[in-house]
Amino acid sequence: MLDFTEKSVILLTVMRKTTKNIKWFINDLGLNELGAWLVIIGGSALTAAILTLLSGNGPEIFRFWRVFFLNL
Repeated sequence: MLDFTEKSVILLTVMRKTTKNIKWFINDLGLNELGAWLVIIGGSALTAAILTLLSGNGPEIFRFWRVFFLNL
C-alpha cells in the first residue's frame, strides 16, 4: 500500500506529463498566440450570426437582446 508521500509523487508526475502534453498540443495547433484565439472566436460569432439570419428569427433575437441589455 502506498503512503501519502508516494501517492503525491505519482500524482505530481502525472500532472507534469499532462501539463507538458497540453502545452505541446497548444503549440502544435498554434493557439498560443492571441491572434489565433481571436480568429476562432470571430469565426464562431460569425457562424452564429449567419445561422441566426438564415433561420429567419433575426428580429426576434434582436428584440430579446435589446430587452436584456436595455431593460426595455
